[in-house]
Formats: sequence, structure tokens, C-alpha cells
Amino acid sequence: MINTLFPCKRYSFTNDSILEDLSSNLISLIEKRKISIKLKKRQVLFYEATIPTGVYILKAGKVKKYATGLNGKEHIFYLAKENEILGYHCLLSKETYAHSTACLTDCEFDLIPKEVFLSMIENDHKMLHRLLKSISHEFGVFTNNTRILAQHSVRERTALSIIKLERFFDNNSCIKLSRKDHSSIVGTSIESLVRTLHDFKEEEAIELKESTIIVKDIEKLVRASNFI
Repeated sequence: MINTLFPCKRYSFTNDSILEDLSSNLISLIEKRKISIKLKKRQVLFYEATIPTGVYILKAGKVKKYATGLNGKEHIFYLAKENEILGYHCLLSKETYAHSTACLTDCEFDLIPKEVFLSMIENDHKMLHRLLKSISHEFGVFTNNTRILAQHSVRERTALSIIKLERFFDNNSCIKLSRKDHSSIVGTSIESLVRTLHDFKEEEAIELKESTIIVKDIEKLVRASNFI
């Protein structure tokens, strides 16, 4: 339903198609060289300013990507879930990580070593095409989200965040996320977020149960986001 009300794709990152339709040789290579990693909720997969050693396939769980400001405050700019690939941007640019990635839930990853991933790109033109398409899409999303932070109010940004989170969690309209992480996504203080969520509750657009948001009326949130 939400896709008919709101252009989610323009404001959401998607790169889960990069590893589709790989040849049997590449699949065999990944299986042979991959390193399986299990992390608990809140553990960090990699830190900002460290050197990438490969890319990660998120096999199970959900993670956040965030950058840290001079005051130590996090800005979460991306949430990823199962089957997405992480860490390839800085690997391709031969730079250190520009952000950190931490687990929102217990997670399982496959680490594909750097030399294996680069070999895959060189030998699979379809995969390279999908990678370029994904990077191009992400640039458009970053542009749109930067405009939102600069031009939209806290209320509008909060409504938009709930719309995107409802689609991300895909759990019967239930969003389970800490207020700290949610405020970091919106780009506001926890206090301002809580007040805005209370307003949406009074307007019967959502229900609140501790750290869980239950979406009751998505159309009210779309109108509040000021995107129609």
C-alpha cells in the first residue's frame, strides 16, 4: 500500500541485488574463501577510519551505518537488513571507512576477502553493472535525504522516518527501535522526537508501546511528511 502513497525508492537505499545470478564458479569461490562472523546486538562490525579488508554479506539481522561528529554524537544515515552487502564503497575507492557499522539485532555475516571481491568484479560484467547501478541510486538517495535535513521540519522528518522504518522492519506495522537511534535518523534531540511521537499518537496515526511504534494510519503520516 505504501508504495502507492509515497515514493519510497527515492528515499531508501537498496543494494540487495548486487550478488544475484552469480556463476557457479563465483559461488564456489565465495563458499571456499568466505569467513563467517556472528555478532551480538550493539556490537560493531567495523569502525570509521579503519582500513577495509573485504566486503560483508549480511546473512541475518539488521545493522545501522553511522558517522560520528566532533561532539561524539552519531548520525545514522542508513539501515541495512538481510542479504545486503556492506563495506564496498571504501574498498573500491581505496580509502578508509567513512562510517561505522553496528548491529541493531544479533547478526550473521559472510566476509568476502578484498582480493576475491575485486576478482569477482573484474570477471563478472553483470555484477559490475549492478554495482554501478546501486551506487548511482545511492547518490540520488543521499541527495534527497540531504535536502530533507536542510528544508523539512522535525515533524515532517519524523513522519518520513516512520514511513521508511515501517517498510524496513516489515513486521505488521511494528517498528522496534531505540529512541536514541530514531532521533539520530531524524536528526534531532531525543526530547524533540518524543514530543513529536506523542503528537502523532494523539492524532491516532501511531501507537506507542515502550520502544515500539505501531503504525495505525499511514496516510496521516504521508500527509504530515509534506510530500504530497
